[in-house]
Amino acid sequence: MTKLLYLVIILLLWPTIASAKQQLDLYTWRQQEQLLWEKINNQNLLGDVQVNVKVIDFDTYQSHVQLAMQNQRVDLFQWMPGPAALAPLIEHNLISAQSNELTSINSNALPAATGADGNIYGVPFAMQLEGVLVNKKLLEKHGLNSQPRSVAQLENVFAQLKRQNITPLQMASDQWYLSQVVAEVMAAGLLNASRAQALIAGQACFTDPDYVNILSTLKSWHAQGFINQNVLTQDYHGMGTSKALGNSALALDGGWRAGPNSVFYQIDKSYQVGFWPIPGQSGKFYGFADGTYQINATSEHAALAQKVLDFTTTRTFANLFANTLNEIPAYDGQVQISSANLRAQAQLLNEQSYDASLFTASSLNQGSPNYQQLVAEAIRQVFSGVSAQQAAQHIQQGLNSWQYIGTQICQK
Repeated sequence: MTKLLYLVIILLLWPTIASAKQQLDLYTWRQQEQLLWEKINNQNLLGDVQVNVKVIDFDTYQSHVQLAMQNQRVDLFQWMPGPAALAPLIEHNLISAQSNELTSINSNALPAATGADGNIYGVPFAMQLEGVLVNKKLLEKHGLNSQPRSVAQLENVFAQLKRQNITPLQMASDQWYLSQVVAEVMAAGLLNASRAQALIAGQACFTDPDYVNILSTLKSWHAQGFINQNVLTQDYHGMGTSKALGNSALALDGGWRAGPNSVFYQIDKSYQVGFWPIPGQSGKFYGFADGTYQINATSEHAALAQKVLDFTTTRTFANLFANTLNEIPAYDGQVQISSANLRAQAQLLNEQSYDASLFTASSLNQGSPNYQQLVAEAIRQVFSGVSAQQAAQHIQQGLNSWQYIGTQICQK
């Protein structure tokens, strides 16, 4: 009788047992991912898998996730772009190289997923546009909405804003911001891409005049009061709030600030964002992949996690990503984008992107201290009174210390 009762119970529960989904945990610092994966789950796009998003504060994210991975609490996670960020994960066998070619992913996004060994790890998730983000309403109010076509014209805009007691250019001192945003936006505007490629190949030096010009321009702007004077103590969040309140007109920033959920629109629903490149010798925007989705190689559900990763390379995912998050996906095919603002960003990425990335170059970032660290330190130095030439020498000496690719010709 007891056996018969158990059989009846099993038969009654079988539909529930059979339809149960495997729960996978995705760790991220991006709160917006929750809405995206909620839609994916609700539309049953992953069949027998449900992805549960765990949001961790960015300041403690890397250490938190690496510890959780070792304790096998993580199945999937998002990670920062480039070989320097991937290195500790590769070293400790926490991630594995992709066995399939990512043919549906934008080739400009792949450096974000490329390790120093040349292998691809994970899948890039977003293409970001970086440049000068403009408070269009504030500039129009002062008759300054015409896009400058030279550095001299840009500095004239700065000077007119300063005369109106408006801080022209708002910046912060977070290391990731200085290396990933400030250094790359300035290079994309002032340094020809061929020269950046020469730096990456070890055929040019960071003490060459055209690179030193990047640091000297920042130093000059700071000395003239064009950059907020608290730049060395202000963090990225404070920078965004200050710009949203209309205390400054421009900022070196990324397209993620242009979405409806950004601090700009939280403070002013009618805020209008524009994009300018630094109008120098190159005059380009910096476009890059914001990071990658990764699989924890120690997860007992790694095979199912790969199924999720494969889904992130599809057009279905790209359309959802674009229209849920208001961000440009890393997908290389046709994507239906409903936001006019986002379509404009995508067009700028396609037509005016810089053809180099010092930030993600493995040749500059596979040793320690890497370029990402050194350039952030150099920018802080010029804001603290060090000469541009000395700050450039700091970068060069740091790279030479681990015999990077350009050491032979740049050892001075």
